Order: sequence, then structure tokens, then C-alpha cells
Amino acid sequence: MKKLLPSAVLALCCTAAHADPVSWGFSFNGFYDSVSSSFLPQEVITGSFRGDDLNGDGLLAKDELVSLVVGELDYIACAGSSNAYYQCGATSFSFSQDSGLNFSVGSYGSDPEGWVGGGRLITTGDQHYAYDFNPGMTVERHLYWTSDTRLSMTSMMAAVPEPQTWAMFGLGLLGLAWRVRRNVGWAGLPARAFE
Repeated sequence: MKKLLPSAVLALCCTAAHADPVSWGFSFNGFYDSVSSSFLPQEVITGSFRGDDLNGDGLLAKDELVSLVVGELDYIACAGSSNAYYQCGATSFSFSQDSGLNFSVGSYGSDPEGWVGGGRLITTGDQHYAYDFNPGMTVERHLYWTSDTRLSMTSMMAAVPEPQTWAMFGLGLLGLAWRVRRNVGWAGLPARAFE
């Protein structure tokens, strides 16, 4: 029994994988456009997020996110590149099966002189505001959530295991090989035959 226990532990190391962060894709469809004063069913905001419910409370929070992509911008990754002329990030995020998906993200910036710039602010349940300006003009757009705005979500499977998973798998295999070599030897011969 004592010999089986270490082997069982090594086998578990081989198969135990770090819990992969949950990954979801989302799409909000249909917004009210304040300029045209009409509901636009073809307007869509898409994105994805990835994170791990570290405290096990069933709610994925902003500090548990690995990424939050809205449109083509990852608002978790871009926060690190914020500076005096460019600000980017997520101010809030929460997701659970019961409460749904809620977030507020934004980015804005300009040249050092303040002549050219723009930005966007997206707050679920409220609005998507975008603007651009230059010396010749300013363009703004307000899209508002309505009761007809629909959220679609899809769970996304990780295509490639995380590096920690491969490391744990490799260590487990090395440990098992060492145990086999120590107890049995290669080719079924007793280990002492090689010494």
C-alpha cells in the first residue's frame, strides 16, 4: 500500500489540470440611435471575456478577469498602456448565470496639443457613446440600450492548454517514469540489473 500511494499521487499530477479560466463570447444586438431617432436592429456590439472565479462565489468580477475584449480592444490589456494622452480600461465588470453580463469600459485620447482625438464609453444597459474630433469637425454617436436590445452568449472552449497544465503533465510523466525505473527497471528487468 505504501508503494501505491506515491504512484497514485504521481498519476494524479499527470492528469490534474489547472482549472481553465471560463471563456465567453457575447453579442448585444439592436440599439436606439439618438441621431436618427430610430431603433436599429442591425447595430451590434460583440466581444469576449476570459477569467477565473478565484473566490468561488459564482460571480466573475473585474479583478478575476484575464481579458475583456469589446469590439477589437482588450480593455484589461490596454489599461497598462494608459498615459497622459491615452486612457483605457474597464471601470466595472460582473458576470454570473443569474445576474447576467454587466460592464463599463472606456478609452479616450488625443495628441499632445489636443487637436486630434477621440474615444468611446460603453456601459451595458445604458449606452455606447463614441466621438472623434479634429480641427475640422467633431463627430459623436449615441447608441442606447432598450428593452428590445438582445444579449447572446456562447461558451468558448480553450483550444490550447495553459502552460501550467503542460508543466504539471510533464512533471507527472517524469515522476511515473522514475517510479517505473526504480521499481521494475526498463524492459521488465529488475532495477538492480542496470546497476
